[in-house]
Amino acid sequence: MSNAVYLDHNATSPVREEVAEAMMSAMRQVGNPSSVHAFGRRQRQLVEEARAEIAALVGALPQNVIFCGERYRSQ
Repeated sequence: MSNAVYLDHNATSPVREEVAEAMMSAMRQVGNPSSVHAFGRRQRQLVEEARAEIAALVGALPQNVIFCGERYRSQ
């Protein structure tokens, strides 16, 4: 399948290696970013850092970057 081309990006899309590594690093940590305990605050910090980084990449304000859990919610 080395010559295969994947075109069904509605179902899933390939992820760049550096993105996968960043995601795995975050997923190995515990804590709900909405919680007030130390684990939650650390996760909130990671979310806000990611929000600011994405905002800078696209020339937006961080408060205008909204994360959602699935494609249907983002439409």
